[in-house]
Amino acid sequence: MGFFSNMYTKEGPGVRKDQPPKKGIPRFFEILMRDYGHLLKVNFLFLLCCLPMVTVVLFGLLFHQYLGMLLIAAVLYLLCAVLVGPAMTCLHGITIKTVRDEPCYMWHEFKKCWKGNWKQSVPAGVLFCTLLAMECIAAWYYMFMQSEMNVLLVAFVAFSLLLLTICWLFTTLQMLYLDMPLGGMLKNSLLIMFGYAKRTLPAGLITLVIVIGVVLFVPVPIMLLLLFLGMPALVAVIGDMWAWPVMEQAFHISEQQAARRAEQEGRE
Repeated sequence: MGFFSNMYTKEGPGVRKDQPPKKGIPRFFEILMRDYGHLLKVNFLFLLCCLPMVTVVLFGLLFHQYLGMLLIAAVLYLLCAVLVGPAMTCLHGITIKTVRDEPCYMWHEFKKCWKGNWKQSVPAGVLFCTLLAMECIAAWYYMFMQSEMNVLLVAFVAFSLLLLTICWLFTTLQMLYLDMPLGGMLKNSLLIMFGYAKRTLPAGLITLVIVIGVVLFVPVPIMLLLLFLGMPALVAVIGDMWAWPVMEQAFHISEQQAARRAEQEGRE
């Protein structure tokens, strides 16, 4: 079986007709045990697209004392952000199918998501990566560079990171299923965040805590952790499990897809 093989090709014991669907942690481990190999593969592709940006960030950290080098790193960072937006869309395009139990040929789906969403995901990726860099610099400054910590400023930076995480997640999901301008998606993401706070805030908090925990507490083997544990893909699955019910309530995605399929069958 090749690297980019089909999902759900192995026969299993089956599921009883009267068995209720799993939710929460049991559901997560069900997905993990069933699709862990495929999550590792999409994780590898995603990290491959993010590798240039990671390299530039490390370059900037090493030579931050030189203004010229810092400016070069900033320009290269923006150029590398062009890859991150489409890669994020492809990552969620595959993990959301996993959450929805939809068959997915991974390499085909990755190419399809990239080709179908790059026009919107490129500017979105540049925008969110720029804001992320600004937030991370602000967080570093207020937490480690100042002799006295300002609690209000730290709280504001933390809330801004949470807002950015949630908006990026729901903007990416909208790109996959809705046809509208990027500005409308950004507006919808803000409205969704506050309108469905019971689900959006946990989704953002869990994602943010995991990412910050990996960065702060596992600095040495971080690349091995990301590559071999499939960290971005697992975080995406967790975020999608919280976010997808909101997408259904707000946009009725499944109903729209069913209506399109019925219309296509009627034409045939």
